[in-house]
Amino acid sequence: MFRYLKNRFPDVHLSLHAGELASGMVPPEYLANHIRYAVEIAGANRIGHGVDIAREVDALALLRVLREKEIPVEINLTSNDFILGVKGNAHPIKLYQRYGVPFVISSDDPGVSRGDLTHEFLIFVTTYKPSYATIKKTVFNSIRYSFLSPDEKSSALQDLRSRFLNYESEIAKIEKELHKHAYTPKKQH
Repeated sequence: MFRYLKNRFPDVHLSLHAGELASGMVPPEYLANHIRYAVEIAGANRIGHGVDIAREVDALALLRVLREKEIPVEINLTSNDFILGVKGNAHPIKLYQRYGVPFVISSDDPGVSRGDLTHEFLIFVTTYKPSYATIKKTVFNSIRYSFLSPDEKSSALQDLRSRFLNYESEIAKIEKELHKHAYTPKKQH
């Protein structure tokens, strides 16, 4: 059905929850193809969750497909912890990073979890300790891989670049001011 609709309406973007299971929830053979089928059969443009990627048949080939086709994974840290019990090093976010698969930080069930994107980014930063460059790239991914029209996306990216430049400029001013007043011990002769 999804393949038919995707062929009939090629400009409609599709995000599918796939791989939203964890070991012990179903027999292992049921974890083998959810993400692959969402991409190859349904034509998903984004994958929601993708937690069981390591249990997919030929997972490395699938990771390459996600990277090459630029199909991002929506990372839902609170939901994956709450519903699936998957968090920290058990979460595949590092696997996605290692293989260059784009991802976005997402809030899956904000009404249920009472969390928002700020909360999700806080978990991302405190748990995985990404560099500033990775945080910035992840924020940009939210727009880059969104389903906005090209004009809306261009405008949103321009606005985001401007906001980051302002933020970075303010931080540079603060650092410069702090450095000016930093204590420097006198050299002893």
